[in-house]
Amino acid sequence: MLAIIASAVLALAGAGIVNAHSFTLHNNCGYNVPLFVDSWPGSVAYTGPQPGTLTPGQYYGLTIPSGWNSRICHNPDGANCWGQDSMTEFNMDSGGLAYYDISNIEAYSIAQQIAPASGSCATVTCTSATCPCDQAYPVGDESGCGDDAPVKACSDEDFTITYCP
Repeated sequence: MLAIIASAVLALAGAGIVNAHSFTLHNNCGYNVPLFVDSWPGSVAYTGPQPGTLTPGQYYGLTIPSGWNSRICHNPDGANCWGQDSMTEFNMDSGGLAYYDISNIEAYSIAQQIAPASGSCATVTCTSATCPCDQAYPVGDESGCGDDAPVKACSDEDFTITYCP
């Protein structure tokens, strides 16, 4: 029986099924950065500890569950991602891909960069409220310049999000 279970586990691992992803948050700003990991209704929930406020230079590791479809936001009140905040958005493990973008739809509040761990996928960076559409959703524009240009897709990945890159 153990051999059958072990074979099934190895087969699942070989099929590319991912149980979790490692995210690293890095505050490269010269000031404190309050962050919140949201859980979108109907998605796999993030149930780990909240990063809270990262001090200048601090790194913080998160384990994001497979199937999580939500966002990480710069949010001074630490309660949720609704309001006037910049955020990063992810749809993990959707058909074997991870979709990701920087969104300033609500407002621009902090410079951010999303870097996939492998280095073989696109890094996106937004350092102002007027970032180009291939890097971030513009303030107030849910269409992403009419074609969702800010959204990138990559094989399931781990990510580093840097604030003030």
